[in-house]
Amino acid sequence: MVGGDQAAFERTKPYFEPMGKMLFYCGGPGMGLHAKLTQNLVLANIMEAFNEGMVLATKAGVPPELMLDVLNNSAAKSGLISFKAPYILDRNFETNFATKWMHKDIGLALDTGKQLGVPLPGTSITQQMFQAAISMGYGEDDFCSTVQVLENWAGVTVKKS
Repeated sequence: MVGGDQAAFERTKPYFEPMGKMLFYCGGPGMGLHAKLTQNLVLANIMEAFNEGMVLATKAGVPPELMLDVLNNSAAKSGLISFKAPYILDRNFETNFATKWMHKDIGLALDTGKQLGVPLPGTSITQQMFQAAISMGYGEDDFCSTVQVLENWAGVTVKKS
């Protein structure tokens, strides 16, 4: 996501192409940042909702693989979850995008919401859950590691049977 003017975007596009599959011109200065923060806000909130649901289902006795199959074949299907769930079930929290960096972006999105007068109540809770993960030592791990906070509180582990 790139800000600036359209002509500058077209001139610099070849330099950005190696960094991503798709490039989007988002408008003037700062618009690319707002788009990136919005994307990460949505990703973090999806991850938090998935974590809560999987911990609840696991605690209730629904096998995690079955619950994931249900989600992947329903309106709740998510590209993020389809990608991240296998890592959670395998207990592989190797960093693709660190919890601490997602937490930072959530904070920046909340700051932007405050400046623009946009309430972001769900994101505030997600930020606190990510802070809890950082406090528990998962800041350097991938942001899907945040499931461990809820697992710890609920006394279950979301993993392959």
